[in-house]
Amino acid sequence: MKRLLAGAALAAVAATLPLHDAEVTAAERLKMTMNWTADSAHLGFALAEKRGYYAKEGLEVEFEEGRGSSVAAQLVATGRTPLGYADAGAALKVASQGAPIRIIATIWKSSQFGIQFLESSGIEKPADLKGRKLSVAPGSAMVALVPMFLKANGLDEEDVTIVSAKQEAAIGLLASGQIDAIAETPENVVVPLARQGLAVGNMYFYEYGVPLVSLSLIAREDRIAENPDLYRRFVRATLRGWRDAIEEPEAAVDALLELFPETRNSREDLLAAARYSFSSVCPGGSGDVIGYTPEETWNGIYEVMTTALDFPTTKPMSAYYTLDLLPEEPVTCP
Repeated sequence: MKRLLAGAALAAVAATLPLHDAEVTAAERLKMTMNWTADSAHLGFALAEKRGYYAKEGLEVEFEEGRGSSVAAQLVATGRTPLGYADAGAALKVASQGAPIRIIATIWKSSQFGIQFLESSGIEKPADLKGRKLSVAPGSAMVALVPMFLKANGLDEEDVTIVSAKQEAAIGLLASGQIDAIAETPENVVVPLARQGLAVGNMYFYEYGVPLVSLSLIAREDRIAENPDLYRRFVRATLRGWRDAIEEPEAAVDALLELFPETRNSREDLLAAARYSFSSVCPGGSGDVIGYTPEETWNGIYEVMTTALDFPTTKPMSAYYTLDLLPEEPVTCP
């Protein structure tokens, strides 16, 4: 899927300029491969596009819907896309295997990922998952996160039956009682099942031993070195888009529906889900710096991953992320 709205606007401006001026203002093209299909996790990008923030930074951005965070990270690692939007856990796992990629900004600074289940199921805590069927979407961030969650709570992977199912199918399986739980974000499960009159419970990973940041921007190290300003401009425009989205959620939802008209998410559902997304962008509330995760938090994540998973200790955590591409003037939460 291609969305090149900023390019069209820039082309119109360039057409009115003398040739040498048009060449000077020609936009740089950049493709971002998303973690999944368009939903509330992408509101800030859509509003940044709608308001011309990328165009003002001299960028023509293509947004490509994805097939999971792990897939997006692998596409960045192999050079098939210059920029990815993926869960940090999935990206770190790919990087730990030798891929030359780095996290350049954390959009969801606290993870919304967790386990959802029908309140009538009797599930209240992680131990209640023993002997149950848990759905995990193939290629998603959950492939890496679920084992961490289980281990942190004294469970083995053999204690649960993992059912590989994509999001929409898993929701149907949960509603019909064919599975007991889903590893997802609450807005993708709670909101649609509430329409069916079903009460859904949720356990966030960060509340049960997996304090990770989540959806982040990632790029290859060599591409960053070749053109750091390109990524710096994209990050700056993106963070402005997220700030505006939090201030004006209805405008952000409308922008997303315009950018991705094929989405199956209704306006009502996107607005309901937006509050979950915004709470992850600004977990510290008003004044929190969008896109920035401090060194001490990264070091805590490193400790979790090296103790709960077979994450290598051959490199320091600082080898997996950079703060150098964030704006000199922080973009803060309203």
